[in-house]
Amino acid sequence: MRILHCLLTREFAGTERHVAELANQQALTHDVTVLLERHTADLRTGGDIAHHFSPSVRIVRAYRAGYLPTLTALVWNETFDIIHTHLGKASIRAGVLKTLGLMGETPVIGTLHNAYRARTYGKHDGLICIARWQQASLPAGCRNQSAVIANWTIPSVLCHPERTKLREGFRQEHRLPPEAFVICAVGRMVEEKRFDCLLQAWRQAALPPDTYLVLIGDGPERARLENVCAEYRDRIIFAGYRSDVPDVFCAFDGFVLPSRREPFGLVLLEAMAAGLPVCATAAGGVLDILENVSDCLVKPDCIDALAAGLVRLRQQPGRTWDLSFHVLEEQALKTEQFYRRFC
Repeated sequence: MRILHCLLTREFAGTERHVAELANQQALTHDVTVLLERHTADLRTGGDIAHHFSPSVRIVRAYRAGYLPTLTALVWNETFDIIHTHLGKASIRAGVLKTLGLMGETPVIGTLHNAYRARTYGKHDGLICIARWQQASLPAGCRNQSAVIANWTIPSVLCHPERTKLREGFRQEHRLPPEAFVICAVGRMVEEKRFDCLLQAWRQAALPPDTYLVLIGDGPERARLENVCAEYRDRIIFAGYRSDVPDVFCAFDGFVLPSRREPFGLVLLEAMAAGLPVCATAAGGVLDILENVSDCLVKPDCIDALAAGLVRLRQQPGRTWDLSFHVLEEQALKTEQFYRRFC
């Protein structure tokens, strides 16, 4: 199949990782092109999706004229079996071309990385939901043209000596005692991720003094959050943005996800793949991942519940999770089977 993925963003977060990993897997057996923005490096963090594609994936960047003219030229001059869009900006532009009849007979599929919006996805032929809550929220007429295909995680390939070296190096860099119990949280520092709630819950939980909290990520809320926890800065570390998140989990002993809204929770899967005990808010796609592990779930936006969850997390050892439902090869195969419903 000739597949065109469309993504118009300038950062590297969960959606961008999803697109890169899916395109790389599909390119093993298909002809895959990805249309990106002209510049894709995040100005704040330096994260760039372009660095995560295999050589077998063809990358096309938007012309100076803009993303829509570039997409128009691609579909006018080339033939694709599937056009697969991700997030709102690219999906709206594909919908415009669909409305104008410029897509011909080529099916347009969208992956919902957030909530469904008719203006964004109303012209698409099919929709892939990464969590059940999304499919349940679709208009009745769209549900028959949708499928739930969950995200996946790719376990770290570091060998044991490399993991030990990374763990020791990270702890030395951030002055974390070798025997400390270190809890981490990862994500963009924006309001909906509720790092502020986490810091209040940390204060309330009054964990033993050998317990530390590491926040990985960056964003507009960072400066305010650093001020909020000034009194605990000896035990709360702001480690900044890192491009090696799946690997660096070996430096930690527990993981917490405090988000108010989490469309799926890819970073949660990555922490579980690393064998960490977890505490996560019962929001969105997290319920799909931890539906049978209720003791790991806490009520969103509730400081008391999150504080109690941190206390439980502190008492838990490493854990082996069954992630057999979240394997890239299987999810890529399901995606191909969904494509063929429309070809």
